[in-house]
Amino acid sequence: MFYRIRQFVQAFFPLIHPDELLWARQILPPQANSLFLQQSKAEQRHALTVARSLLPYQTALSSSEYQDLMTAALLHDCGKSLVKLRLWQRVFIVLMQQMPGSIWKFLKKGPSLLAAPLNIADHHPRWGSSLGQTIGLNSRICELIHEHHTPTTKLGRLLYTADNEH
Repeated sequence: MFYRIRQFVQAFFPLIHPDELLWARQILPPQANSLFLQQSKAEQRHALTVARSLLPYQTALSSSEYQDLMTAALLHDCGKSLVKLRLWQRVFIVLMQQMPGSIWKFLKKGPSLLAAPLNIADHHPRWGSSLGQTIGLNSRICELIHEHHTPTTKLGRLLYTADNEH
């Protein structure tokens, strides 16, 4: 529960130190930095926190796996950059994740104020994967972005766990 409060505060006041942006730029392939910067400050803050939590896996993974995982961590929510997501919508999505799927499906039906954030939550992984393909990211990074809510691989499960902890 306390991590959700911290998550809310970080979303409302997304503090990012310039050294963190430099660190992200060093990790990301050159063409991906602009995609990272297109994300909202709240998404950048979240992505940096998720990526930092994955640092201990560097020794357990091959260098290419680790590089792809870190890139995906920094870009996993980049699909949200295609729409303007307000803070209340972010909070609503997080709260709805605790509800049964049937309520989620019911609220998504039809045009409503509540359907839009749920549709964004459902579709942003695919949108982010497409953005990654457009800028030439490798297929594993695009797959990790696409599956970050429904992991099917070892790296996907690592990203999913880190994302849900932060």
